[in-house]
Amino acid sequence: MLSFIKLPVNVAGLFVPFKVENITYIPINVEKQYAKVSSFNRLKTVYESQNESITVWATSKIGWNKVAGWDESITLSDGTTAYYNSVDNVQMISWRKNKVEYAIDYKGTKAMPKEELIKMVLSLN
Repeated sequence: MLSFIKLPVNVAGLFVPFKVENITYIPINVEKQYAKVSSFNRLKTVYESQNESITVWATSKIGWNKVAGWDESITLSDGTTAYYNSVDNVQMISWRKNKVEYAIDYKGTKAMPKEELIKMVLSLN
């Protein structure tokens, strides 16, 4: 039932059995933002503008992101390993923090610099 309801971003974490951290750096002009509980242990937060969207996934089900192969492994400034991929005009970066797996999907009319995706990852709090 909750998967059909758009929730305010700041309360969506109350509906999953793990602590959800949110990104604080969003490099697009956000016109709409909302969160949806996709399943008992998966939450997505969506930030949209007219031509771009950023979806931040959070789940306690490690390994849920079934990417056939990542283009690149990145070591972040805090020592965390993140994985980057670009497929069909969607850029993705995935990493783990505090037993939660996160992923950011970016879709837009132009590619986003990888550094901007990394800034979003590092802004998670």
